[in-house]
Amino acid sequence: MTKQICALAIFPVMALSLIHPFGPVKQQHSQALLPGVQFDDHRVVQILERACQNCHSQRTKWPFYSHLPFVSWALEKDVAEARRHMDLSIWDQYSPEQKRGLLTSMGAEIRNRQMPLPRYLLLHSEARLSDADIQVLYEWTRSERRSLKKSVEGE
Repeated sequence: MTKQICALAIFPVMALSLIHPFGPVKQQHSQALLPGVQFDDHRVVQILERACQNCHSQRTKWPFYSHLPFVSWALEKDVAEARRHMDLSIWDQYSPEQKRGLLTSMGAEIRNRQMPLPRYLLLHSEARLSDADIQVLYEWTRSERRSLKKSVEGE
């Protein structure tokens, strides 16, 4: 009898894993990270891939626990919200002004250690930014902002 009750309880739990209240977040895939950007420093790409892309791009690597009911919803909500703020996979679709604003925010949040989020770092220690990582990303955001400003002024 206990086995039957457990077996019956599994079906609703399994069905819950099919519900995605934040849309098809997991179905969005892109091979590009910052399309249209040429990197002079390969460290920038490595840091962005390690610390930023899981939430701020469509190249998310979903961990095994992201398929569990309730846990999946929390993760999907966080990723959907992060992509709404900035999606590195659609960088080429942002206007120069939007890019400059995003780069400004990115530089400030990284420099002030507001990103990556502390709760993300609890399970993803590889995303932790060293002082050198922060400096590389900060300098890159400044350089990109200057390049964008020059290209807008030159038009």
